[in-house]
Amino acid sequence: MAKTATVVKTTTVTDVIKVTTEIGDKLTSQFEKTGDLKVVSAGLDAYKTAISGSKAQLIYKKLTGKPTSIPFLED
Repeated sequence: MAKTATVVKTTTVTDVIKVTTEIGDKLTSQFEKTGDLKVVSAGLDAYKTAISGSKAQLIYKKLTGKPTSIPFLED
């Protein structure tokens, strides 16, 4: 039986942050199982993308005051 692919659509920076964080988490979990350094390198790249998206949100927030909070940066 063929596996159907999930369609992921990102329309906002928040969507990109969420998706890339999930990718980083999945790759980190796979690294824990396999110890493959290429996998963890890709995971770190995904986390870097999520952090870059958060930086863009911070700059936008500083300029406009929106959004009122950034969940990615909440503790």
